[in-house]
Amino acid sequence: MPVPNENIRPAADFIHNNYEMRLFNAALQKTGLTAELNGEGPFTVLVPNDLAFNEIGIFRPTDFDKMNKDSLRRIIAYHILPRRLYLRDIPSNSVDFRYATREGSELYASLGSLTPGATAPTNMLFFSGAKAIRKDVVLSNGVLHVLDKLMKPQFEKNIQDWLSDKKEYAVFVAGLKKFGLWDQLAQKGPFTVFAPTNEALEKRGVTMSFLEGADPEQYVGEVLFGAYIMYDKHFFISDSQVFTIINSNGSYKYHLKDKVHYMEYFADEAYPTWKLSYNMRLRSNDMFNSIILADITYSVAARMDYLCSNGVVHDLDKGLVSPDQAIKKEENEK
Repeated sequence: MPVPNENIRPAADFIHNNYEMRLFNAALQKTGLTAELNGEGPFTVLVPNDLAFNEIGIFRPTDFDKMNKDSLRRIIAYHILPRRLYLRDIPSNSVDFRYATREGSELYASLGSLTPGATAPTNMLFFSGAKAIRKDVVLSNGVLHVLDKLMKPQFEKNIQDWLSDKKEYAVFVAGLKKFGLWDQLAQKGPFTVFAPTNEALEKRGVTMSFLEGADPEQYVGEVLFGAYIMYDKHFFISDSQVFTIINSNGSYKYHLKDKVHYMEYFADEAYPTWKLSYNMRLRSNDMFNSIILADITYSVAARMDYLCSNGVVHDLDKGLVSPDQAIKKEENEK
């Protein structure tokens, strides 16, 4: 059979006539967005394929009947941009580049390009942690990209709300409060938080009993609990893949708030494993060099990419810092 000309079809018609998009098509019909996507536009539509819906337990159109229609509409509208956004429009080798969505909030694009500007460059494109597995499908009223997973932002929850709702983070929340790091997580941000579970912290010697007896003045809070917070960034697991293209080793270093210690973030491609390198450094007397106090690298399994209104949360099954590593040193020991 002849291949249909994609260029003459509006977005909704193109989606309706593609078998791998039947569940997204059903979601459009359920939410009443079909007619809009056949309108003048322009639109950029980010379509999770059927396998992406299968991963979250949706296998047939009737499964959408179990979902709140308004909530579903917001999620689907998050996958629609009120503009044409081709691959060439996104800055090469960029992370956390923001675009407004039809829903009203922003999504975050990351693009790694091995040979930008070449006739056939190798590109890795992600939207809020979802990989674009088919790019730049030209439509009569816009452009379409196919994603490998559904983006599910927490529109009404900030990071404080997300952590507070889950008992498995009770020790982490108590520690953030005790060391004065909690209130900021209700602010605009953005933050990327690597949230250790209660069991993860217990493995590093941090428990409710420890927190009840601990004197905050004896510890560097920005190390003991601040090591889990990255400021001013939305980092998804997929961003490490972009870093691999940008700097060859896939890492991103960032200083903690105390300006003395730093973290190094990187993740391998084996979903869903994080590889986090924790380097604890202390300035020497000349203030220019540093002394390594601890250098720990290990893999930690994680549930990831929980996009909240003010950042991203990742769940860790191992803690990063023990109390002994965060004890304040006397001035004469520095």
